[in-house]
Amino acid sequence: MAETSPRKKAKTGAKAAPLDLSGPPLSWTATLNNGVAMPVVGFGTYKLKEGEAGSAIKHALAAGYRLLDTAHVYCGGKMEPIVGKAKTEDVFLITKQWRGFHGHAETTKCLNQSLSRLKVDKVDLLLMHWPGPGYSAMGRSKERIAKEGIECYFKKGHEDIAAVRLETWRAMEDAYLAGKCGAIGVSNFSADHLRKLLEWEGLRVKPAVLQNELHPYLQQKDVVELCAEHAILVQAYASLGGQDSAAKHWAELDRPPLLEHPAAAAAAKAHGATPAAVLLRWAVQKGYAVIPKSRDKGRIRANTELGFVLDDAEMAALDALDLGGMKGRLCWRKDELRMMEFP
Repeated sequence: MAETSPRKKAKTGAKAAPLDLSGPPLSWTATLNNGVAMPVVGFGTYKLKEGEAGSAIKHALAAGYRLLDTAHVYCGGKMEPIVGKAKTEDVFLITKQWRGFHGHAETTKCLNQSLSRLKVDKVDLLLMHWPGPGYSAMGRSKERIAKEGIECYFKKGHEDIAAVRLETWRAMEDAYLAGKCGAIGVSNFSADHLRKLLEWEGLRVKPAVLQNELHPYLQQKDVVELCAEHAILVQAYASLGGQDSAAKHWAELDRPPLLEHPAAAAAAKAHGATPAAVLLRWAVQKGYAVIPKSRDKGRIRANTELGFVLDDAEMAALDALDLGGMKGRLCWRKDELRMMEFP
């Protein structure tokens, strides 16, 4: 595989958090807008099962990963203890406040539970997992919403969710200022969600990171551009276009899975890389951090082999795949309430 020179820095598209891409990929860092250094390449833990998570994380750490991404809700609350048991002192820890804990007191409670599970006094990055509220049912439909109103799904009325979201952020600011987290950010935010937070008169601490689903089919240019304006690092999840039911979804859109797309395959052949590595490298060259996940020891290591550089034509071919708006969304595409905006 072609490797860049240890001192060669690839050109990225980001104006936001600067990426230092010198050295091997697992040494790459992003400098957040509060000065904290965060690994560019990390290991995701979403959808790992309880019985396989420990070994997968062990393989990732052995391969050299130094960032673990988890959340309060992952694996029904069982993932944080697994991460806490497996982590080492030099690992950058990310966790997320769950949407069922919106509000100041509830967010504080959620974070304290996470710290206890992870067996730490401080996490490196705390994210607000979802902008939308907690709700009581998993079965949702536009028809039922039209007939009964969206309140039937909520634990709290929707009329105050925007205010409650700010209470959540206030609690996260308090935790940051108290030293319980090294940085704070948001996840699954639209440009409107993020803009409202940034324009809040009571804002004391600007988000340092936005973690969203991002890949060539779903590029979310509006929120990415807003992040660049405010020096907010974009961290991409589902960089490979998703797995499991992804093939059926892309077939419905008359598109091949990204891992099978000719643009990814051609670049992979040219660089002696895997299609997965090409998609991850595309994200890095756009200026994003990435958190690939795998259960397989070989793929866990292969996802770190990102030392090649995609040329302008290869980047353009992948850039051209954007379906526009949220059409390319794979994750939670049938769960619109998670991302809907409310007054």
